[in-house]
Amino acid sequence: MSLRSILILFRLQVLIIFASSGCTSLQKKIYISHPDSLRKQVNMVCSNIDTSNFIVRDLRVWLNQKDGKEIELKHYNSLLPDGYYFCTRQQRKSSILE
Repeated sequence: MSLRSILILFRLQVLIIFASSGCTSLQKKIYISHPDSLRKQVNMVCSNIDTSNFIVRDLRVWLNQKDGKEIELKHYNSLLPDGYYFCTRQQRKSSILE
């Protein structure tokens, strides 16, 4: 066997080891069913903003601009838990918000 074929076999074995270890370490995701009151709060926020998504951090609502900056809605407090929320089925008119 030549050195070249030995290196090819070695690389193939390393690739198989990494691929198999990556597939076995995946954890099963747990689905959490949120209460309807949470969905109502999200719909209330979505009806008052002109964007497709928003972020809640420390009970404050943040909006993403198209240039990558974030806008904090200082006048708007939310009871939603921290996270990233999507507003679907919304007709947007804003040219600066994402």
